[in-house]
Amino acid sequence: MLLAMALSPAAAQQNVANNPLTDIPAIQVQNYLQPVMSGRPGSGADQPFVRGILPHDTFGWPQLMRASLATGTTVWGPAGTESGLGDLTLFDVPLFQLANAKLGIGPLLILPTATSPALGERKWQAGVQGVVSAPYDWGLLAALVAYQQAFDGSARSLTVQPFLFYNLSDGFYLRSSGITTIDFGRQRAVVPVGLGLGRVSRLNDGNVLNLYLEPQYSVVQSGIGQPVFQVFAGFNIQFPPGRAP
Repeated sequence: MLLAMALSPAAAQQNVANNPLTDIPAIQVQNYLQPVMSGRPGSGADQPFVRGILPHDTFGWPQLMRASLATGTTVWGPAGTESGLGDLTLFDVPLFQLANAKLGIGPLLILPTATSPALGERKWQAGVQGVVSAPYDWGLLAALVAYQQAFDGSARSLTVQPFLFYNLSDGFYLRSSGITTIDFGRQRAVVPVGLGLGRVSRLNDGNVLNLYLEPQYSVVQSGIGQPVFQVFAGFNIQFPPGRAP
């Protein structure tokens, strides 16, 4: 937050709203619409997510906990349609300040809450989550990197999500946030690249609303069942301490 105060007020608000390491409680509702899958004509998926972000100071160290659940995921294809819950992902990262950047690294746990094998691994998994961010007056650079592996060793994957936010006027910003996924167990990978638009605004009650829409095209599609094209959309609400009643 001290770094954000050195920026212009407009840039500071946009960066704080977009920073994955902002230490403000928040709720995120996001959706990936994937109408085209590689090697599977007539197949697609719709994946809504609900995430909660909770900063805390357990053991006297600033940390950030995030819980993410795929809710109401739907997959379809020639064999029919299936809907249900996906797996629940939890991580907790202690925070460190490094010059202009903030870093978080900590444990990752995935609970097998998926109601169908088509909607998640349905295996207990654990791993490591890393997050880094650096704010600038023009915008924000950040990245999430996670490695996870099933307890029985049958599933292993690496995900890398780089963020680029470029601030515009009146709370608008350009964004790119495609998630590269390498699935070592199934020997497949996908690298989506996106370009979208978002807007940050402060509500009358002092909370901060962040709306965004980002089409993404997969420049690498290795293996069957990877999204060729997807539309990422959602909103975040941050609940700053001391906001107006």
